Amino acid sequence: MFRIAAFLLLLGAPVFASDASLVDLKISNPVIYKAFDKARSAAGYMMIGNASDVSDVLIDVQTNKFRPMIHESQESDGIARMVHLDAVEIPAGGTVHFAPGGLHIMIMGLQPGELQAGETLDAVLVFDRAGEVPVTFTVEAMPMGENDHSDHEMTN
Repeated sequence: MFRIAAFLLLLGAPVFASDASLVDLKISNPVIYKAFDKARSAAGYMMIGNASDVSDVLIDVQTNKFRPMIHESQESDGIARMVHLDAVEIPAGGTVHFAPGGLHIMIMGLQPGELQAGETLDAVLVFDRAGEVPVTFTVEAMPMGENDHSDHEMTN
């Protein structure tokens, strides 16, 4: 019996050692900006810091109700577009910024009136190494500025 327990402990040792570096992911300032009340989507932003010596990869975002997707805004020849990403690397010792005009979490499937300023949205960030990391986004009105589209007519 002792041999089996010792063997299982030895098998688990490398897993415990690598897990220690996985707790070093830090999610900062998770916020969702909603452009206008009847919007069918919203954009989520945050910073993901990785204090470990091992890179990790964000491979999915999940919520109970909506369809979140990892996107990146890109501009080429004066034309801006959103590109769906399957994953985002979080480098060892680095920080990845999800910010307007760049990486963001697109929250799809909203109904008019959903996700009002002041509300929160619970989500799960799924990483290749760290696994599932819960996060709570705070919903805020989109700040006024060059990314504000509140003066545009609705087309759908």
